[in-house]
Amino acid sequence: MTVRDLGSGEHSLRAHDTLTVDVPRDFLRGGGFTVADGFRAAYTAIAGKQVLRNVTTRPLSWRASGETCLVACSGGGLRRLRHYRLCAVEPAPAATNGPDAR
Repeated sequence: MTVRDLGSGEHSLRAHDTLTVDVPRDFLRGGGFTVADGFRAAYTAIAGKQVLRNVTTRPLSWRASGETCLVACSGGGLRRLRHYRLCAVEPAPAATNGPDAR
């Protein structure tokens, strides 16, 4: 699946099981977002204070094309701390049947 990092504008291909989190309403865009032990999030709120709260992670394959979410950019396997970036899920490329497809 393709995602576009909304901070850098870079596109990247990510596995369908890459972890994602819904964007909190008070999340400071451009701020850091980490999740420890799979459910304890820490981030900077719009008001500038640090927020700690429980979150539910979901696989990238559950997200709709065009949806904005936080996507894990680090930590594979059994890592206890993952960093997330604000991203948009890109539409799947159009399927073609070869060079002569019309």
